[in-house]
Parts: sequence; structure tokens; C-alpha cells
Amino acid sequence: MKQNNSNHLNRRDFLKSLGAMGITSVLPFSLQSADLDYENIQFNESMYTNNNAQTIIVYLYGGPSELPGNMTNIAQISQISQNAYPLNDERYIKLTPDTFWGNAGGYAMQRMLDSGDMNIFRTCYRTIDDSKSHGYCTSQAQRGKDTEGGAGIIANLASILHHKGAVSEPSGDDDIGKSIPFVTMEGESTFFSEEDLNLNAFLKPVAFGSGSDNPYRRGGSLTWYNKHILNQETNSTMGSHFDTLSARYNPNGKIKESFDRRALLEKFTDDINDIELPDGVTYPTNNVFADRLKTAMNLLIHNQYTKVVSMGSPGLGGWDDHSNAISNYTERMTDLMDAIEAAIAHMDAAERSNINIVVFGEFGRNVNYNNSLGWDHGNNQNVYWFGGRDYMNHLGIVGETEVTGSGSRIYNRPKNFEMANESYHFQVFSIAATIYKMYGIENPEILTHANPVIRDLLI
Repeated sequence: MKQNNSNHLNRRDFLKSLGAMGITSVLPFSLQSADLDYENIQFNESMYTNNNAQTIIVYLYGGPSELPGNMTNIAQISQISQNAYPLNDERYIKLTPDTFWGNAGGYAMQRMLDSGDMNIFRTCYRTIDDSKSHGYCTSQAQRGKDTEGGAGIIANLASILHHKGAVSEPSGDDDIGKSIPFVTMEGESTFFSEEDLNLNAFLKPVAFGSGSDNPYRRGGSLTWYNKHILNQETNSTMGSHFDTLSARYNPNGKIKESFDRRALLEKFTDDINDIELPDGVTYPTNNVFADRLKTAMNLLIHNQYTKVVSMGSPGLGGWDDHSNAISNYTERMTDLMDAIEAAIAHMDAAERSNINIVVFGEFGRNVNYNNSLGWDHGNNQNVYWFGGRDYMNHLGIVGETEVTGSGSRIYNRPKNFEMANESYHFQVFSIAATIYKMYGIENPEILTHANPVIRDLLI
């Protein structure tokens, strides 16, 4: 842009000035939510208030293996697998007392299990519409029901809480925290898919980065926009130029308020990123999980209005390990579980027991160690649930598995499957039912095609 007094601004510069990731969160919409049977959704305001739940969802795209959290059958698996597992080489596989894969995050899991901070469900076993297709299964898992259509779990939750009066629209600058009840750290995902809900603007997901990343800075660089001089005589900057244009061409009302809110969100996000950790709390370095969990925990601890943060992306994904799986899993699962352990320490130091973290994916993997030294798609996975002591029981390890299949199709399934004494198991859709229930929805099965809450998890 030339150094002059021109008020001309092309569309590309205009959109860039908003910040690409934050644009949907600050543009105004006034349509009311629809397409949910609110009259038959039973909402318990006391449960919602008493739990005061806040949730971090870590979604592992690609289908995470269950083995890091369940090595109980590994000797048998190794014997019948196409390739034997390196069980005698402790560089790759060491087991903890509760048969976690120590080298692949298992040591942190064992510590969190022993301290009462982790529940692990070893038999989230897909039997309904078991396609083992990434897109199809993610679509269903993030909608919380066995269908490709309909709104996502968090969009449904947002609409219901608003309709029942549990969350309300911010009324001024002092309520900026109320503008971000639902947060994405992964961009768009089906968790936030609205379909026909038409959510109010403040219920739409607000984008957050991690560390020093602030999506509400214009062009990602506050310094450049606020210091780049457009006019030497008036000493006006590009940032002030955008603000002047916004005030001049937008009348008072929703659009002008949205431009003003961008600046507030910019400051709010910087303030969250600048919060110092409590004494004794450290997050691992060079760890993308840790970077995002640190920001998410700061946000939840210091903003009571934020209810759900979702994270998962190519940077947090890549769990489709058809080859070289052992070397990949040892590093990646260790990074994930070490980061979660730091987040739990952060939570404890802040004396917060209302925050929970759930980790799952679209499906699991089979346990045959194939000729590419990896695993193909399977239908059994672990669900890890951390924290939430105010409203969650400590169940520890739930579910036992047995080996089935042969050749390249070897799987874990619930022990004594389809027998009278089969091990407890559930569909991935029960995760959605459990989330709905902890936020006060007493009959979540009507949202999950009759899939119930995970048994005994909630107090």
C-alpha cells in the first residue's frame, strides 16, 4: 500500500485485517437456534451449576492404537502376529505395573492412574456401522451419533445451554470473557458443525492459537500494523487506518461492535498467553501438545465462561500408523501424556477440580504388526478421561480385552464378547452422551441415538 491518505481498502486487505482464524467469531449473526427438540431435552440447572464443568477435548485424528494404554495381551499377540514385537528390547517396549506401554507415555499414565487423575476405558468397541473409514467415522464420532448428518457435539451443547438460559450473550466490553464459551484450537471441525442450528454469533467457536500465537492480531503481527506508518505528517499507522475506516463506514450496531470486539479479543488473548504459571508447574518444551494444553488450561482457569476447548489438527494428528508404528508411538504418546500430566499439575496448583480432559479418536487399530511394521484400522480404542474430580468417579481401569482373528486381521475385543459375562464396553457415541450429561442434560440418549452415558463415570 502506498504511503498516502487514501481511504481505499481492497477486499483482501480488509479480510486480512480481521485475522483469518478469528473472522467467524466476530462477524454478527442474529438467527436463533433451531432443529433441536428443546421441549423434550431435560435440563437440570442445579447439576449444571454444581458441576461447573469445563472440558478439553483432544481428538486424535487417524485412529490411535490402544496398545500404549493396554499391553495385557501383548505376548499372545506377538506370537500370532505377522511379525513379532520387540518384547525383549527395552529400548522399545517396557511395561508398567498396570500393563501400560511405558516407553509410549505409559509411565505418565501410570502416575496419573495411581494419583486418581486418570480413568482409562479399554473397550470403546465399535459394533454399530463399523466402516473403519476416517472421514465417515470422524463425522459420526464428532456428531455423537451414527449418522453423517446433524450438528456436532459442541454445537448442540451450545444451542441447548443457550436455550435453557445457562449461557447468555455478553452485554458489553466487561463481558469479553462471555464471548468465548466455546473454543477451537484446530480451526474448523465437525464438533462445531451447525447444520440447521444457526447459532448466535457468541456461541460460535472462537479460534485460539498456542504460546504467543494470537489469531486476532491483524495479519498475525500487532507490532507491524500498529507501528507501520502510513502518513508521516499525521503519524498514522496501518492499525489506526483500519480503525478509522471501521468507525467511518460502519454505523453503530452489530458490525461496528464486531470490529471493536476484535481489538478486545486481541488484548484478551495476549493477556491469557502472558499469564505466568504457578510455582512448580512446568510444561515440556518442544511439544505441540504441551503448548496448546498450557494455553487451554490458562484460558479455562482464568475465564469461568469458557466451557469447552477442542484441539486436534495435523500437528496433533497423524495417528494413522500403517508403518514404522513403534518408533512413532513411543515419541508421540510420550509427548501427549507428559503434556497432560503437566496440565493436571497446573490444574491442581490452581486448586481447580472442575476441569476434565478427554482423549479419543474415530476408531482404533488392529494389533497385527504388519509387514510395514505398523497397524491397520481396527474397531477397539481406549478412551482416556482425566480430572473432573468434582463430578467424576475414579474408576481407574475399566474393561478387559481378548484377542481374536488371524493372519493380518488380529484384533482386541471385549473379553467374553457376546457372552453373558462379557466385559463392559460402549460405542464412541457414549462419549457425547457423557459430555452432555456433565453439563446438566439428564436424557442425553435422545441426542446420541440411544447410546447411554459411560457407566458409573459421573457422580
